[in-house]
Amino acid sequence: MLTKLIAPYATISEDFYERLIFSPLQQALGGQTWRRIDRQLRDYEYYAGKQHVNPATGQLVTAKEMPRPPELDYDPIRFPTNYFKSFIDKKARWLMGGQHGINVPTPQEPTPEQAKVAASYESLLYQLWRENKMRTSLTKAARDYLIARRVVCKIVFDTNTGKLRWVWRPDTEFVPVYSDEDMTLLIGGHFVSEREEDGRTLIRKESFTLEGGACYYEDAEYTTDLKRYRTITEKASMGIDFLPLVVFAVPGLSGEEMDTSEIEAMRAVTDRLNAMNEDAADSLKFEMFAMTALLNVPAGTAEKVQIAPGAVIEVVGGMGGTEAKPDVKRIEGTFSWSAAFDGQYSRLKAALHEITSLPNVVPQELNFGGLNGDALHVLFQSIIQETEEHWLEWQDGLQELHEKSIRYLKARLDRAVFAYDKSVVRSINDYTNEIKFVLPLPDNRKSLVELLTEETASGFESIAGAMRRLGVENVAAKKQEIAGETAERRAETDPYQGGNGSV
Repeated sequence: MLTKLIAPYATISEDFYERLIFSPLQQALGGQTWRRIDRQLRDYEYYAGKQHVNPATGQLVTAKEMPRPPELDYDPIRFPTNYFKSFIDKKARWLMGGQHGINVPTPQEPTPEQAKVAASYESLLYQLWRENKMRTSLTKAARDYLIARRVVCKIVFDTNTGKLRWVWRPDTEFVPVYSDEDMTLLIGGHFVSEREEDGRTLIRKESFTLEGGACYYEDAEYTTDLKRYRTITEKASMGIDFLPLVVFAVPGLSGEEMDTSEIEAMRAVTDRLNAMNEDAADSLKFEMFAMTALLNVPAGTAEKVQIAPGAVIEVVGGMGGTEAKPDVKRIEGTFSWSAAFDGQYSRLKAALHEITSLPNVVPQELNFGGLNGDALHVLFQSIIQETEEHWLEWQDGLQELHEKSIRYLKARLDRAVFAYDKSVVRSINDYTNEIKFVLPLPDNRKSLVELLTEETASGFESIAGAMRRLGVENVAAKKQEIAGETAERRAETDPYQGGNGSV
């Protein structure tokens, strides 16, 4: 990330990205991009625990970096509860924590060749998922998706291994370029990052652009004054007619690039919860260590007071010969604010659950014998509905990723090092595929099997359809395996099939 360039958030001029990235023929969105990355980096730092604002600089800092306010005579307690990170992680697990699967549909009555191609296509997609560790990668990408409100996947062909790699990058490194006629049509993309070399900062820019129906790639490094320092890859055609990029963005309003309202609301509530916890800790400290009041005592008596168990102080006489008698008192506090604190804290915490749609339920409280699948869906209805809305975006994105990956492999069939079956890649002409998303709820497989058994017996569902709903990988191969085992058992018991009892 451009942490060293942008972390002091307002240090880069708004035309920085325009001069670095955009040619005169492209739409200049430098100022907008600069503000977007500035906001995203703040959210990433907030997620990492920097949840206090230094009043002198206006920057986000950790709790221990906060200076003492000049009007206080003590160091106030500072610490982040970081509910922000906790809720982001929980939502990411809701999105991608299930055992998701892939299905390549076939016509209702497919020919043997169509069934074979579909099964091979599905197996190839599962192979790509395994090679790219998609279960782990999707959960990580979901966190970036929720924090920055957008994440990008770059398709890369590794010439050394002949394998296809899906490289997930945070949106803070990505600058999209959209068509003037259609602001939803991506016609270019740039990845910008920085590194240190011999005491100098170098800016790397990878560019993917569609020009004349072909995708061009260029990779170079620049100094901070925007002079080219090193050319890594000269600008050249990639031999494909599409961008090897897939963008996943949080759905918002029509015409809105990304929806940031949830993040802003979460941060506002988390700030208040942090402040309440810190105030409560300070209050508890003052309540536990009561103030000692010395009334009408000679000057310098307070300096003789010992703070220790069983400490004793002797006070003689009054002040200035007056009749006032000296007195020593302990001013004890009362926790009269605790009920109001608990109520306000609970309301704010409930608001955080309401904003994120996460259920405000503690599993230990469900101690009445468990819940069936229908009851769980009712209990988690809000988060399920929101998750399914996000899945619409991920469904389209992953389908695009799969199609572009196969088309990319077709463009690399002439490579000597190629890790996949070339005949299978050549045979795929229909790129249709579906993602079978699964909620991260307790496995209710037994009930589902019973339901599917009744549906297939009644003729409402096919065996293949039931297998797909159960998440079976490569349905055609599984059906063939079952048919083979059934034939073997029949041969063992049928005397007319050449078994032991043949005549």
